[in-house]
Amino acid sequence: MGEDTKNGKPFGGPEWFWSPVTAAFTTLLIGGVAVIAGQPWLFPSLGPSIFLHVHKPNLESARLYNTVMGHLIGVAAGAVGVLLTGASQAPSVLSSQTMPLSRVGASAIAMGICLLVQQLLKASHPPAAATALLIALGGFKLVPSDMLAIAVGVGLIVLIGEPLRRARAGILFGDKRNK
Repeated sequence: MGEDTKNGKPFGGPEWFWSPVTAAFTTLLIGGVAVIAGQPWLFPSLGPSIFLHVHKPNLESARLYNTVMGHLIGVAAGAVGVLLTGASQAPSVLSSQTMPLSRVGASAIAMGICLLVQQLLKASHPPAAATALLIALGGFKLVPSDMLAIAVGVGLIVLIGEPLRRARAGILFGDKRNK
């Protein structure tokens, strides 16, 4: 963890305090902006992204690049899975409480592509696999408004979570370490 140069302790206090408070704060801000805008900008795969930013800020998977590229890859992987299997014609697993075979196939393809491309681009961000599944399972549809909701949600994570991550990790802006 980053240390306060004055007393050698991590910025923000002990972990038992920092992580839950900043995670709740980040979630509240994103949710509040979403409520005001009337948009679904707070969705399940953002929770693990918030977790990484505030609780494990030094992990490579918590970096800005990994967060943005990881979710972008997750969206693309989910879309490829849906398009290759025709799953867009099947009901959403989340609302129908059914598991159409096309959604299973879309999920398998999405997970394989997501992990492959994240590794190739050195953009590992495990929460983005959940984004791929949200698309493959029909939680998000391949329509501009849903894709925009994901982009804005991830953008809000970066806007709010990245400064918190850097503060906790002791990384100054402009510092080349762990960007």
